[in-house]
Amino acid sequence: MCEQNPDSISTTPTSGSGRPRFMSTESPIAKRSANLPHWEQGETCVFVTFRLADSIPESKLGQWQEERDDWLSRHPQPWNEEEKNEYFTEFGNALEKWLDDGLGSCALGYPDNRELVCNALRHFDGERYTLFAFAVMPNHVHVLFSPIGDFGASGILHSWKSFTAHKVRRAVGDSGSFWQKESWDRLIRDDRHFAKVVRYIARNPRNAGGTGYAYVREDLLLHTAP
Repeated sequence: MCEQNPDSISTTPTSGSGRPRFMSTESPIAKRSANLPHWEQGETCVFVTFRLADSIPESKLGQWQEERDDWLSRHPQPWNEEEKNEYFTEFGNALEKWLDDGLGSCALGYPDNRELVCNALRHFDGERYTLFAFAVMPNHVHVLFSPIGDFGASGILHSWKSFTAHKVRRAVGDSGSFWQKESWDRLIRDDRHFAKVVRYIARNPRNAGGTGYAYVREDLLLHTAP
């Protein structure tokens, strides 16, 4: 496997089938809340990040949760578009920076574990979901995908995490927690948002110091003459 050139990314899929469906203000959104808000809207494209259980030190995570809880107390839902952007920018960026610092066991930095996760992500592509891009980093994973039919985003994510955790733990003889319970996810608003996320995923390995592996669906790549 090799990382694809992040500077050769087009803005939207060129094929008629498998194009992303963007968030609609006219359709209902299923909202779940635990420590983080989680939104689903049928086959709407979603960007999800899930991380290893030890990827962020408890001290940093505790500080992040305190600041986030304070913000949430001052911004009760429902949020307007400006509040949504502020929440995801302020608190998502902090998590991404800590993840890219490469803390914890970084179990996905081992080729066999990374390959296992890549294969799991690809396994039901075109059947349960449409996979647009993903990055498997040493301690976290980014995926951009659209659910298909009755397969919801939360169920798809659960199957990825459950299958890969079981396989890796069995291989290393470890029965402890592998993935952090919650993920960070966001519905994709429009073409511009979609293109921004694709570029972020493609560039993540390079921006994090050359570690990890990124995949982008072939029809998102610009084919230029050599």
